[in-house]
Amino acid sequence: MDSYNITKDQRALLLCDLERGGVKHDIRRLETVFKKCRFHVTRVNVSTKTNVMTDLKTFQNKLSSGVSGLAVVIVAHGRLGHITVSDGELKLEEIFQLFSNRACPALQQKPKLFVVQSCRGVFEHAQHPSIDGGGQGQPGRTTLLPTESDVMVVYAVHPGMLAVRHADSGCPLFEEMEKVFEDLGTSHHMYELFTEVNERLMLNVRRESYGISFDKKATHEETRKIMECDIGRSLHIESSLTKKWYLTEKESFFKIIYEYIIEWLIKSLKCMVHELLRFFFCC
Repeated sequence: MDSYNITKDQRALLLCDLERGGVKHDIRRLETVFKKCRFHVTRVNVSTKTNVMTDLKTFQNKLSSGVSGLAVVIVAHGRLGHITVSDGELKLEEIFQLFSNRACPALQQKPKLFVVQSCRGVFEHAQHPSIDGGGQGQPGRTTLLPTESDVMVVYAVHPGMLAVRHADSGCPLFEEMEKVFEDLGTSHHMYELFTEVNERLMLNVRRESYGISFDKKATHEETRKIMECDIGRSLHIESSLTKKWYLTEKESFFKIIYEYIIEWLIKSLKCMVHELLRFFFCC
């Protein structure tokens, strides 16, 4: 299978609800992951529906034909097919379609990644700091694939499931994502990377049972209701990518190694000069 032609001009958009517990850890990890992979990172805060869509359209309009890849990460409360904003709900499909082949010609035949960290439940449940859920949802028909081609969508959980997060450390998904991209980001393509993330998440479930650290303020009844809900443990990955998507081209990888060696040589040379000068003046 061929690979996408990836250049330095890849973009990442982080759409985050700053009111969620642990979100500062999520943002830090995501910015670290994408900046190390040489993405240009933009952050949009979840506010009103109008403001969010305005900010997203502004970002979309700035995308040029030179962009070689896009990653959009959504971190918010939600339910199946929706995320919660300050004045109601916003359909995920509305966000996806902003970057479709039709709406965004600059991204035609370019790889696009959407990562959604939010609940996908269809029943009403208590709001809780350890669950990325919202209000009542309807199963209904939901279009899960955002564009016709070259798209990979990674949901934190399967439909009907609730997404776990930890107020003191953030989301398990992003914790494992940071480790995997650090270990394998230069040698594995995108689908392989998230397959590895999923495997590590499942290993953690078996090893630690991924217990939820409930907030002390939650009532016994709220805790009981949440424990009766289906907590998602496995990623839901959908892909219409037509090629392998490496975060950097092979040439770029070797260039990174070359630049690292040059940087090391310069530092070594500076140390040698410093030692020689110190020896000369001491004598």
